Amino acid sequence: MKQNTITIDKAQFEKINRLVGELNRIFKTISGDKPDTPLYWSGSKSDLVELAYGILETKRFNDGDIDIQEAVRHLSEIFSIPIQDCYDVFRAIRRRTDSRTLYLDEMKARLNQRMDDMDNGIFKKRWK
Repeated sequence: MKQNTITIDKAQFEKINRLVGELNRIFKTISGDKPDTPLYWSGSKSDLVELAYGILETKRFNDGDIDIQEAVRHLSEIFSIPIQDCYDVFRAIRRRTDSRTLYLDEMKARLNQRMDDMDNGIFKKRWK
């Protein structure tokens, strides 16, 4: 019995491999497979809106081709926190008298502190 064989090069193999990975991700999404630990936002709504605006302004969602309402809607769904009017939340952020980017400032400070701690050998594991 004669067998049919197909020859593919490395680039084609890698392309097929990426496609299979993407199809697996899509199938998991369709089938409703969820991570073991649910992800929820434990900060304030203004923290999440501030983060969304920061991500939007740096064009990290869809290369900037998305409006703020859609970005906030996605984040709101992902983190299970209802945000009805992101514009109203943003107006409150703009009215702050001290830093208007409190959450982003805190993120930056804590990440820098973590890296400094690691550099100085005093890093403690914070995640499981």
